Amino acid sequence: MSDIARKANRAIRSGARTLAALSWPSLLAVSIGLALILSIVPLALTLFVAFLLLKFVAAALFGRRPAQIVE
Repeated sequence: MSDIARKANRAIRSGARTLAALSWPSLLAVSIGLALILSIVPLALTLFVAFLLLKFVAAALFGRRPAQIVE
C-alpha cells in the first residue's frame, strides 16, 4: 500500500514540476484544452447513450417486421 502511495506522490510532484515549468501561454492553452476535453467528451457520450436508448424505445413501440422477400 505504501508503494502505491509513494508512486502517486512521485507522479503528483512530477506533474507539479511540469506545470511550474510551463510558460503562461502554454499553461493557458493546456488549461483550455483540458476544460474542453472534460466538458465535451462526457456530453458526447451522454447524448450518444440517450439517442441510442431513444432508438431502442422507438423500435420497440413502432417497429416494423422485416418485409418478406417474394421470389
